[in-house]
Formats: sequence, C-alpha cells, structure tokens
Amino acid sequence: MQAPLVMPPVIPRRVRLWLEIGWAVIIAKCLAVPWVIDRWQIPVHPGWVIGPTLVFATLVTLLVLAPRRE
Repeated sequence: MQAPLVMPPVIPRRVRLWLEIGWAVIIAKCLAVPWVIDRWQIPVHPGWVIGPTLVFATLVTLLVLAPRRE
C-alpha cells in the first residue's frame, strides 16, 4: 500500500517576495559589517554581529515556511 502524496505548502507570492528582499538586505549587511568595523576601527569581531543576524534570520524563515494547521 502506497502512502498518499502530500503536496508541499504553496508560499504566497507576497510572502516569498518579502523573504527574498529580507535575505538580500541581510546579505548586504553581512558584507558591509566587516568593512564598517575596519573603517571606523570598532573593537569588535564581525562574527558577533553577523552570527546572531544569520541565526535569527534563519529561525524566522523556518517559522514562516513551516506548515501550519488552520
């Protein structure tokens, strides 16, 4: 007996667009942070800024894409 096929959830176009814009901004920030820290000689490692940004952005993305019961 075969298991029934389950279609993946359809992500609304507007939500997908906002996720793409958000990730583009996050990537731009992650690329700019090392330059800013070096330019103004801020005594902090770029990883302390980039790491939490990527962790929380990934968490939010997974929460948005997770299937919901309605």
